Amino acid sequence: MDSNVFGLNTNQLQAIEDHLRSTNFCSDHTQRVADLTASISNRDTSKTAAILNDALQSFGTLYPLALILEVEDVVKSVYADAGIDDAVRDATLRDVRLWVDQYASQHNGAIGLDRVFWISRHLCANILRLGRLQFEPKAFGYPYHIFRDSKDDTMIIVAGGGLSYDRDGYLIDDQHAAFYTSFQDETSQISGHLVNTTLGTIDRQTKQLPLQRFGLIADSETVVLHLHIPSGSPLTPSSVDESLAIAKIYFPSISFVVCSSWLLDPALDLVTSQESNTREFMHRFRKFPVMHDVPQIYERVFGFGMVEDDVLSFKATTSLQRMVQQALKNGVKFHTTGGYLTNLSN
Repeated sequence: MDSNVFGLNTNQLQAIEDHLRSTNFCSDHTQRVADLTASISNRDTSKTAAILNDALQSFGTLYPLALILEVEDVVKSVYADAGIDDAVRDATLRDVRLWVDQYASQHNGAIGLDRVFWISRHLCANILRLGRLQFEPKAFGYPYHIFRDSKDDTMIIVAGGGLSYDRDGYLIDDQHAAFYTSFQDETSQISGHLVNTTLGTIDRQTKQLPLQRFGLIADSETVVLHLHIPSGSPLTPSSVDESLAIAKIYFPSISFVVCSSWLLDPALDLVTSQESNTREFMHRFRKFPVMHDVPQIYERVFGFGMVEDDVLSFKATTSLQRMVQQALKNGVKFHTTGGYLTNLSN
């Protein structure tokens, strides 16, 4: 077991091998490998995730890694058949190592993998790391309609009907809703709640849009590129530009890019400097609200599992941590935010 296409080091590989030797899988292991081979060959992310999750629940966090190593050649074949460059393949699959390291940081150095639903997308080549960023073609998936104004070629985004929002225009559960959206698609016009794409909030009042002027360019079913941001090197403007340029080559028919992240929160203007890479990245996107229980900035800046009380009592060691804490004390609310680009070279 000496392969390293997933970026696993010698100690990690040895732990996996020891796990295989010491665990009694009966005949289940052979069948799981066969099933995993078939699902990855078919690029079936859902089936792949189900197999790995069953392995995780049955035998712990080392076992999914053992299965992944067993099907390495199958994974390589899928990438080759899809015409994906080996360097892109290797960069994508090294996300396995990233999440193994993340697991170790949260579990006193223990070796394992619990993000099997996420990693299944990489194994099936349904997500690619292209430079600094990752890209995944799939349905837009958010409850919004995006229209282009034929008069000046600008775009607006309209919320779907029956969504609940708080008084500030952020998505919230029904129990705490201040208002609900309506959406009507009539013969000559659309009626609905517009999104403030600077703030990432919903307008409380509805607006009518004449269909002869506004044309639909995307809704929840439209296939777009979902952009993901792995941890690692600084998110410099040049690295983002480079990734978007490469994505344009790999996905020439898709020019609509979507992201949901704490890195798109307009509140970052309050806690980052004018020259911040984070701020520059955030300002690239037109914003829309997304549902979230706990703002993602808590886990990404302070640690996984953090809630607001934990953040406020945390012993800050970075300037960003201190700025976020002070902002919370001043009444600032942070939100995981969605956003979109309409040009891959943006």
